[in-house]
Amino acid sequence: MITEGGEYYFDPIGLFVEPGETVTFEIRGGRHSATAYTEEATSASVTRIPVGADSFNSGTLNAQGATFEHTFETAGTYDYFCIPHKTIGMVGRIVVGEPGGPAQGSMPPDGSVPESQTIVNQGSVSYEDFTG
Repeated sequence: MITEGGEYYFDPIGLFVEPGETVTFEIRGGRHSATAYTEEATSASVTRIPVGADSFNSGTLNAQGATFEHTFETAGTYDYFCIPHKTIGMVGRIVVGEPGGPAQGSMPPDGSVPESQTIVNQGSVSYEDFTG
């Protein structure tokens, strides 16, 4: 999770993992969260994680180097956002096992992310390489 100049972003912006893997989100600068798009989330109006999947929300982390971990058990496409920077497009996507679920085939309402199959094919899509 990065703030650099006037840019706020997740890097990588797209990540592929297998079910049961744990992802660690780390603050590299600024104040950020990693929050799943679920209707229960503070500022999400839609759910964009697979049915039956555990939601996640780091809350806003302030210290450089602070981390948050989440283990992804359910296969599918997960879109997530940063609470403080959602309105300026700070969003990301994780594909677990294979694409699927409500996020598959469309973009989150607050920004652009790589297509799910691109993430699967590449394993990881850096923010710098994404041209969304």
